[in-house]
Amino acid sequence: MKKFFIFCLSLLLINACSDEQNSESASEEIQTKEIQMFNIPSAEILNQTFSFTNTDSETIFTHNNPIINAINNAVKCTLSPHTPSCASLNIPKFILMEDESLQRPSKIAYKVTKIKPLAGGILHIYTQSQCNNNWFGLCQGNIIYVLQNKNDSWYVSDIFALENTK
Repeated sequence: MKKFFIFCLSLLLINACSDEQNSESASEEIQTKEIQMFNIPSAEILNQTFSFTNTDSETIFTHNNPIINAINNAVKCTLSPHTPSCASLNIPKFILMEDESLQRPSKIAYKVTKIKPLAGGILHIYTQSQCNNNWFGLCQGNIIYVLQNKNDSWYVSDIFALENTK
């Protein structure tokens, strides 16, 4: 009986070890496939500064980088949410909120400082931003634009700010 018990225990240990190796390689393979689903943007957009005013609201942004176009459209709608094209864009709904207390800016400038691809086809675009108002604290300082790819088209799915650590 002891031999049978030791034999079963050995089989369980061998099985547990082989499953772990298989699951780790499968997990790495899935992550690699998810990251390869889209092209990571080139470094050409790093350290470039883009600036806009609310009078640019009717301008169509056609930068050669679709990621910059997505961010520029979110900025355009931040400055002027009344623009008809903003209603059809895939952007966070809070950008289109209307209230006098929002302190919506009339000028925004940003510089891309870092591009961080994440699993699931998500990109974090780190920026240094300046604006002439507060607007939820999402236009001044270290701002991260969360981008997703849908049907080979990039869109801003969220925006958040990081505290300055100086």
